[in-house]
Amino acid sequence: MKVLLKQAKIIDSTSEFHNKKKDILIENGRIIKIDDKLNKEGESQVIESEDLHVSKGWIDLKAHFCDPGHEYKETIQSGLDKAAKGGFTQVAVLPSTSPVMDQKASIDSILRKAEGHAVAVIPMGCLTKGMKGKELAELFDMQKAGALLFTDDRVATEAGVLSNALMYAQNFNARITVSVGNASLTKNAQVNEGQASLKTGLKGDPEVSEIIEIERHLRILDYTKGTLHISGVSTIEGVNLIREAKKKGLLVSADTHIMNLCFDESKVLDFDTRFKTHPPLRSNKNNKALWLALKEGVIDCVVSNHRPTDQDEKEVDFESAEFGAPHLQTLFAALNTANNLSTSELIEVLAEKPAKLLEIQTTGIKVDTMANLTIFDPSLNFDTNTLSKKDKAFSPFDLGLLKGLVIGIIKKGNQKMNI
Repeated sequence: MKVLLKQAKIIDSTSEFHNKKKDILIENGRIIKIDDKLNKEGESQVIESEDLHVSKGWIDLKAHFCDPGHEYKETIQSGLDKAAKGGFTQVAVLPSTSPVMDQKASIDSILRKAEGHAVAVIPMGCLTKGMKGKELAELFDMQKAGALLFTDDRVATEAGVLSNALMYAQNFNARITVSVGNASLTKNAQVNEGQASLKTGLKGDPEVSEIIEIERHLRILDYTKGTLHISGVSTIEGVNLIREAKKKGLLVSADTHIMNLCFDESKVLDFDTRFKTHPPLRSNKNNKALWLALKEGVIDCVVSNHRPTDQDEKEVDFESAEFGAPHLQTLFAALNTANNLSTSELIEVLAEKPAKLLEIQTTGIKVDTMANLTIFDPSLNFDTNTLSKKDKAFSPFDLGLLKGLVIGIIKKGNQKMNI
């Protein structure tokens, strides 16, 4: 099967064709020609759009597929289908399933379920046994099976256990990921402590809950001289702590959730459960600080924190509602619509930096390489028809106002097109 991309603007800082419009011919998953103008060959599928763009495949470092245990919300296959529609060629899947993924067999299982799909799954293993934060899981065995990241998701890991993990991980280059938020300060919290808690009367999550956890993480990191990724940063002070840690030479990286970039705490004032998320939506000044940190490189990437929910979990009163919303298909359009990053900067946080963080070797867009591509048009309106009925209902975005259309992906000879 041949695919011909017509006049696609190539966004790839490692390619000689960066920022140039070219025709690209792909056959059986391999790029065979790149030129100013190419003619259709045989039964080629021709991809055209007014503002066609192509980049290296995007990577999401945080999504929940609920499989095993809650397949009525999402399965590996349905999650990967959504990832493809969202432009991702690889997606890291959280281990907080039922049962949790804390052993080699769990990693083997998720990889088997993902076999043959155009999107590659990146298994995340539990950091501790049973995801209880108290005793290290079999990290080495899970890494040998294919796990690239280890996390206890929202569960706080004991300081001594995290210290041991960071030292142990250096023996086989494992990647440890931690979340933010102090459990004793955030217990039963529903919204940000500030205008949101004051006006709704709901229990607030104070910014200090994130700050002291990041301080703890960084102190332990400095002690162990390991490598750490901090996920879900949402505060100015959290950003400042990470900035200073990087200046000191600590091997720390960080991400923020798409929700905390695009919305602030005013969205929960009418008790709309679509905006109930963890960490909570903070003040507008925190929102602006996150965008600046992203441009500066203090925050390395943006993650979906995709957490599909069910009607019984969202169409209830705010305090009873589940945290989270579906984001895999809307992440690119949301970032693009916000218009706070150039297209090149956007691709940097969606493709280049996640690959670097995971030490995934990626080849530039050039002739005689296997295609690992995301094809998109940033000027077209988002296609709401790509979303399931449930995702439309529980997405926090005004879908009709989003701009940026993913046309398809190609990876390892497999392709998924939205046209």
